[in-house]
Amino acid sequence: MISNISEPLVMGLNSDYYTIREASGFSSAGVSVSKYNRPGYHGIKIPRAYWRERVMSLIIGIRASDSATYEEKRRDLQEAFDCPRNGLTWLKFTTTGGLALQIQVQLNSGIQAPLQAGEVTIGTARIELIAEDPIFYSQTENEEDITFASGSGTINNGGNAPVFPDIKIHGNVENPSVESVGLGMTISFITTITAGSYYDIDTLDEIVEDETNTSQYSNINEDDFFYLKKGDNEITLGGTPGASGYKKVTFTFRDGYLGI
Repeated sequence: MISNISEPLVMGLNSDYYTIREASGFSSAGVSVSKYNRPGYHGIKIPRAYWRERVMSLIIGIRASDSATYEEKRRDLQEAFDCPRNGLTWLKFTTTGGLALQIQVQLNSGIQAPLQAGEVTIGTARIELIAEDPIFYSQTENEEDITFASGSGTINNGGNAPVFPDIKIHGNVENPSVESVGLGMTISFITTITAGSYYDIDTLDEIVEDETNTSQYSNINEDDFFYLKKGDNEITLGGTPGASGYKKVTFTFRDGYLGI
């Protein structure tokens, strides 16, 4: 169960005005199945299935000590979820079990908050949200370094969903490579990253830029933009480090969860 929502509006146990009466869509995300018939045979073939969008619904109770405050809190709720104007908005919440999670959302339909006769200080609103990335991410960002001098290290994803990290390769290093041993996937370059410079690798969107935000994709040799699986991920570094510079690889990521 969700005990508190902190953004875009404080709701739940920490609020004097908003209670979370029901929350749905927080378990599994939507699934899209690629399938085709088997001519002359029973059954079908399913070559692939994909996680797609996540649709969530919140039923929020609104209460206040007087009608003026009640109307104000109704307006505050609608303003907080004015996502069509504000764009993707972080929904941040805490589970009863203590997980502090976040997901980027947009309104999937209009907020339903009917005005009922006699309800001058108490009412209900239904909010339906949609997320393009179905994974719930920890509100705590992890940053871990592996040096070229050590040559290898372990990165731990404490959640149960695969997450795509941001990988930053700091020079001075010639022809650097970063390998996920367990997945057998490697990102490598044919170039020299000088001291004081770095390559920033966005593994989710498959973008490589240097410290001036200039694309360095043309220097890629192997382009296996890997993710971090649940638990420990053994990482091996390759290349020839120089005499100066940080000479390390920094992983920045958040633990991810398939549902709660």
